[in-house]
Amino acid sequence: MRASLTQLPAAQLEVDAVAVPVVAGEALAPSAGDLDQALGGLIRESLDAGEHRGRVNEVLPLNTAGRISARRVILFGLGPRADLDGQRLRFAHHELVRALRAYGHRRLAVLQRGAPGERDLAAVVEGCVMGSWERRSRQTGARPARIEELLLVGFGAGREREVAQALEVGDAVNQAREWQNMPPNELTPEAMAQEARRIADRHGLELEVLGQAELRAGGYNLLLGVAAGSNQPPRLIRLSYKGGASPAPTGDMRLAMVGKGITFDSGGISIKGAEGMYKMKGDMAGAAATLAAMDVIAGRRPPFDVMAVVAATENMPGGNAQRPGDVVTSANGKTVEIVNTDAEGRLVLADAITYALRHAATHVIDLATLTGGAKIAIGHAGTAALANDDTFWSQVEKAGERSGDRVWRLPAYADYRVLLASRTADLKNSEYGEASTITGGMFIQQFVEDRPWVHLDIAASSWNDNDDLTTVPRGPLGSGTRLLVELTELISSERR
Repeated sequence: MRASLTQLPAAQLEVDAVAVPVVAGEALAPSAGDLDQALGGLIRESLDAGEHRGRVNEVLPLNTAGRISARRVILFGLGPRADLDGQRLRFAHHELVRALRAYGHRRLAVLQRGAPGERDLAAVVEGCVMGSWERRSRQTGARPARIEELLLVGFGAGREREVAQALEVGDAVNQAREWQNMPPNELTPEAMAQEARRIADRHGLELEVLGQAELRAGGYNLLLGVAAGSNQPPRLIRLSYKGGASPAPTGDMRLAMVGKGITFDSGGISIKGAEGMYKMKGDMAGAAATLAAMDVIAGRRPPFDVMAVVAATENMPGGNAQRPGDVVTSANGKTVEIVNTDAEGRLVLADAITYALRHAATHVIDLATLTGGAKIAIGHAGTAALANDDTFWSQVEKAGERSGDRVWRLPAYADYRVLLASRTADLKNSEYGEASTITGGMFIQQFVEDRPWVHLDIAASSWNDNDDLTTVPRGPLGSGTRLLVELTELISSERR
């Protein structure tokens, strides 16, 4: 998709459709006034008649009857202003583009909703790009049209760099969604390593991929245990960007973004029910977000070191699969009783974080489709988080607000640590009895060795399968990708 700012009046634009945002209960944006006049008051007439009420994702096409260059004007709702944060603004434009693609439109102009906000331009462009992603990529029939050109009306001048960066982030989110949506017979652990290799080659990054022999030599037994039931060999992947001084001064930041990459999760011997198991191809959403974000971050060259670490494996039953009751020694020496083989994400992340610390990470943020409890605790509209450091958390929280990638911090009460204890090992990996999203994150915390750490449980926010939750797009969402990019931007701005 091409995108550019324009200072021309909307009525003069040679496009298929002009999209006019409508905020519930508010007057039209000033940029729509001249357009409405050129249409003989058609927009105001439709609003006054109650044909469009500004409800979020409400779309009303109006035929221009040749009065302006565009064939159609599209009124689309943003809902009440009080509800309009960065995520809803992006998702509203996502749904707008999906509707216009169904109409066959390829060239689109979008009007600004009012006085330009600092983050509105990025939200509009990213949302429109995200709406261009096609989940049905493997269907052989006809597909909806692709938006080829996006003109931005009323957003001011001299913001071309912001447009370019927003296009980049939107494409990265769509890449994460594409990886989430790939069939597990295609996106194997080795295929994920090859995706990392392409990113490394594109930006000149250091790449290390550990196979089974290297994993055994490094003592990454938790990852190996999860992988033991599969014929697909596991991979521990590290992409490293060097942006800081070399050697790094004491106290300099080296950020590790660690993603859970379970390319298919059957549950292992603690096997899941058959209903919905096909969705477990998306259990690598944390890895997808991490790699997609790294592709953008490396191109922007922040002034500090960043690494992306991905623990990639399948979790399958089989003659060699680990069993409930096994005790496994992790890479950092802690012993773990395997109570439930379907609590595998925390195991592979534990070893992946140890690997990141061995490569001098000072700050760790992990992303994982970790617990079903996240759906109960916070649902699909946001990401559940834990943190052990208020300063680092404040950066992550601000990045979530600025990127429209919602996060909400849950309390890591010290009381719950006793629930992690095993009668036969240092820790047990499941069956904590309560607060599953919190305790699952607290298990991971046992391996960060007091480094500043934030855990993002994207089990619900990475994929919306609730047809009734119509304000969040259905299917894979690439959750966390925008946040990671924005986090590095924030840290960079603080260091410059």
